[in-house]
Amino acid sequence: METLIAFAVILVAITVASLRYRLPPFLTLVGASILFGLLSGMPAETIVGVATTGAGRIFSLLGIVVFCGVGIAQVLRESGRIEGIVADIRKLVRRPLATAGTAGYLLSVPLMCGITSFVILAPIITHLHSDRRASKTLLYCAGVAGMISYVLLYPSPVVYSTITTLDLASGQPWGIDLITLPLSLLLLIGLLLAMRRRIPPADEAETPAAGRSHRAWLPFAVIVGMLAIGSLVPPLHALANINLALLAGLVAALATVPGDVRERALHKGTKNAGIIIFDLAGAGALGGVIAASTFPADVAALASGYLPITILPFVIAALVQAAQGSRVVTAAVTSAILVTIPAVTAMNPLALVLMVSAGAFMFSYVSDPFFWLLKRTTGDDFSAVVRNYTLPLSVAGLVTLAAALVVQAAL
Repeated sequence: METLIAFAVILVAITVASLRYRLPPFLTLVGASILFGLLSGMPAETIVGVATTGAGRIFSLLGIVVFCGVGIAQVLRESGRIEGIVADIRKLVRRPLATAGTAGYLLSVPLMCGITSFVILAPIITHLHSDRRASKTLLYCAGVAGMISYVLLYPSPVVYSTITTLDLASGQPWGIDLITLPLSLLLLIGLLLAMRRRIPPADEAETPAAGRSHRAWLPFAVIVGMLAIGSLVPPLHALANINLALLAGLVAALATVPGDVRERALHKGTKNAGIIIFDLAGAGALGGVIAASTFPADVAALASGYLPITILPFVIAALVQAAQGSRVVTAAVTSAILVTIPAVTAMNPLALVLMVSAGAFMFSYVSDPFFWLLKRTTGDDFSAVVRNYTLPLSVAGLVTLAAALVVQAAL
């Protein structure tokens, strides 16, 4: 059980490093992986080898995905086309709150990063309402809505990581959306209803100007088109590879902007993607060390006497999410742990994916980079971010857990 104590220690250490010393996630997570290994009794050379393997695995899994997603986002931002996307959405959804939630929900998956979609939407969302408090509510709504789709919908990196690591892709991975899409829409509607009372009546706030929005949607159309064709036409199955689809989407985005915009977008996008990839690689190093230790067996042994085995994937995912904050890494690490537990892998695959996603919603607190981004963007205090971000996502996690239990019992 020493790994459970080690896990508790690194959880505190990550919290202190993030909250008090504001150390960058990569440094914090790599340091935590070494500390965890030492406290767990692993040899130093083993720790380094496992950590670098874990970091490399995350890079190979998500490097192209993140680079292309951030690149597309930067092209849209540099060209000013994101305003056209929001304007198109507002033509269909008139209310500012629904506009913010819908935009966040729709953009996080094709951009492959809930944080990236929020960053490019935030300057526009603040113009949807003139009241300062209402604008903060809109920002929280967009952030939480983006995380709902990002955690639940395939082919987002969260679900993609779970399906790939657990080797569930031999079936039809899009089938998970038959359950998660209605579930995510239900959660989105619940979020909008819960936040509606905080928004004053519609005012004369500035509406984003439309213009050339058809070009703004082109990268997403290319991505979705390739994934759909590759899934539906067996001879063209290679097109369903998410890396190829995103590369094609990035090429489409770059091909429709002037040379100076293309140069700025690639320069800034490469820098931003590098930061994200390094943070994910750091979390991958921590996840690799945790998975290589006796932590899975210790957690399974501890939970077996108190919890049914069907709850174990959720518990592990929630603990990993609390430790390192990245939902993608939570999915990858939890899945790597679960493959070592035969009783868990015998569960219904759809329920298993939902369990991991449910845990990834939980405890989005100080180890979560998005927590700090929302705090900086809104200017709110610590407790306000917990109320408006951490708690709503935890509610989404419990609802998803309930759906997973229903699926496991029914199928």
